Amino acid sequence: MSRNTNDSSKQIFLVIDDHEAILEGTVPALKRTYPSSEILTAKDVQTAQMQLSYHPTLVIIDLSLPAKPHAPASPEVGMQFLKTIIESKLAPNILVLSTNIKPLIQLKPMINSYEGGFAAMDKSLPIQEMLRLIDLALRGSIYLPPQLRSRSEFDRKWLEVLTLKFQEGLTDKAIAERMQLSDRTIRNYWVRLQDALGVYDEPDKELRIQIEITARKLGLIN
Repeated sequence: MSRNTNDSSKQIFLVIDDHEAILEGTVPALKRTYPSSEILTAKDVQTAQMQLSYHPTLVIIDLSLPAKPHAPASPEVGMQFLKTIIESKLAPNILVLSTNIKPLIQLKPMINSYEGGFAAMDKSLPIQEMLRLIDLALRGSIYLPPQLRSRSEFDRKWLEVLTLKFQEGLTDKAIAERMQLSDRTIRNYWVRLQDALGVYDEPDKELRIQIEITARKLGLIN
């Protein structure tokens, strides 16, 4: 569990990113949503290490960072610094905000046993998604997007529902009969699949089709 509180008056956010445009978008959004919080920024690992002495409640970090001012950014530097934060006694809540989050697969065992909240997202996603994941991290939740999950992390029965629906074209009622489960259980499986895949209602988009598209991208169905 995270040691931190949701009382924004006690929150310190540290945003680590060497892209000025990202800072200019992230920092104002944080100020609007958490007006009583103190927001620190750093563009390199050297500066960020000093800022950690303030014991931030939340660290928002890019995976590609310079080691020091004016040095080139490197994924190796960012990943090593993230690992250092995870292994530290501070255990701040963490949001990874990067153009490539796949390297996090290397740290999955550490992330799954992390004492603080942890979430990750692609920089191309909307600010609103960032704020949603910050809220999850501040509550001590661990969230990894679907592309960082293995097939084994999805319940066998959820996968069977996907197969019966999108490969055999069965209705929910027919799926329930085939699996010898109640209609309500099948509805619950869809909700859990939706959450696990990170698919949410969007205007002008059919939810089930979005679930199918995401499941196929991940290789959960052929």
